[in-house]
Amino acid sequence: MSPARPEGRVVWLTGLSGAGKSTLANALYAELLTRGEAVELLDGDAVRENLSKGLGFSKADRDTNVRRIGFVA
Repeated sequence: MSPARPEGRVVWLTGLSGAGKSTLANALYAELLTRGEAVELLDGDAVRENLSKGLGFSKADRDTNVRRIGFVA
């Protein structure tokens, strides 16, 4: 009997601005689509604009942003 396949996965890329996270995420997204996987891409800038609008970059605001992204993911 083969092990059960997980129902979902999250790949969360973190790093400094300009490090290539979006480039890598877009490439991974395209590859997973070609393999027939159901994929959603949550871009950090889009999330900040639509889900976390009004939050700054204080420790508390960043923590709130991470909690919101984690919930959506």
